[in-house]
Amino acid sequence: MSSILNPGAEAKKAAAAQKAQQAVANDRQLAELRNADATSGATRRNPRGRRLFVTDPASKADLS
Repeated sequence: MSSILNPGAEAKKAAAAQKAQQAVANDRQLAELRNADATSGATRRNPRGRRLFVTDPASKADLS
């Protein structure tokens, strides 16, 4: 009888359950990506040589 009076209640419950499952899946994927980045061993080194783009044009060498 309640489904006749309120037909959207089941759909709202199903949508809420789906949203909760998707949030858990997103959190797991993000945690796995962060873990993979942390364990990959890749590091970012400082660039060597002259800088091509500087904020102060006076500090740039005349060679370029």
